[in-house]
Amino acid sequence: MLPANRNNSALTVWMAAPTNRLDRLFDSLFEEDALNTRKEWSGVPVSLWRDQDNIYVEADLPGVTEQDLELTVHNGILFIRGERKAEADRRYVYNGRAWGRFERVINLPEKVQTDGVQAELSNGVLRVVLPVSPETKPKNISVKAK
Repeated sequence: MLPANRNNSALTVWMAAPTNRLDRLFDSLFEEDALNTRKEWSGVPVSLWRDQDNIYVEADLPGVTEQDLELTVHNGILFIRGERKAEADRRYVYNGRAWGRFERVINLPEKVQTDGVQAELSNGVLRVVLPVSPETKPKNISVKAK
């Protein structure tokens, strides 16, 4: 079974209540950098795989620092939250890079040991190793003949 993934796509704002859509439109037209093209962070590309001992998650997070990143594991769900900040003091002519707050929620396929989770951010790639709980690991059963 594949894990369910959710993210905070920019489309969810437009699918929300009409007043929220109008507020969003107003903000985009009248904010200081309204003439600059910008993209909001609409999702985090993620890979997920496992072996007998661990579940592995890799997420592409270019431009995100460890101070702007928060990881939480709770009830079989991995939460990746953070913010990619736009460079200060820049007046973009064009900005095709995504930035802003993001959240990625991943339902893990197995129960994990939260005490042993390890995470590393290197060259814009977040790598998370989640040890599988011993009770969910496959067990070999010896068969005795009579």
